[in-house]
Amino acid sequence: MKTLRFKKLAMMAVTFLAMLALGLATSQPSTVQAKAKHHYLLVMGHGAGDPGARGNGTMEATFMRKKLMPKLQEYAKEVKNSNVTIYNPKHDIVRDTLVYHKGSYKIKKSTTVIMFHLDAGSGRGGHVIIHKRKPTTRDKKMAKIIKKYVGLNPAYRSYSYRTNLKNCNVLRRRGIDYSLVETGFIDRKTDYKRINRNLDKIAKGYIEAITNEKIK
Repeated sequence: MKTLRFKKLAMMAVTFLAMLALGLATSQPSTVQAKAKHHYLLVMGHGAGDPGARGNGTMEATFMRKKLMPKLQEYAKEVKNSNVTIYNPKHDIVRDTLVYHKGSYKIKKSTTVIMFHLDAGSGRGGHVIIHKRKPTTRDKKMAKIIKKYVGLNPAYRSYSYRTNLKNCNVLRRRGIDYSLVETGFIDRKTDYKRINRNLDKIAKGYIEAITNEKIK
């Protein structure tokens, strides 16, 4: 009789311990972490006293910050799987890099840098300056946006690979992925009109191309 009672008590104890262990296991917080969002840093060209190119009553640095930047920020808020930020618009990344040894020297190597500019001189249309000899999928998508809404610069056929841009060379040497976008010529009336008329679509297209995310 005592043996049977002992067995019952032992079975009850084992059952209780098993249930307790199960409860503890299910109550533990999950250790699975969400995948970190990739960081894209958008840089408006020139600024901080450097006006950049001039034309059609405005300056490159002003146009980038007053017109293009707000549109990019608007659509950057719509992406879900990327972290898109703007380089301090009060600064000129080239000056920060080459004069103060900050700027591109302080950017994390995991960051993708996209720089926005406007061209000037005897030309028309835009193109993408790429960081390797062959364009990335992102470069190709941005070139398509330029082709659709502004037109491509016939001198480059969508892309150019350059090694004479000092700030870009710093990024390249540090192994940082980048693209430099020349949307069009600020001093050419047809380019300037097309850019202004399609600015919202251009900005949306750029953000989609950069992040590889579709915005409704």
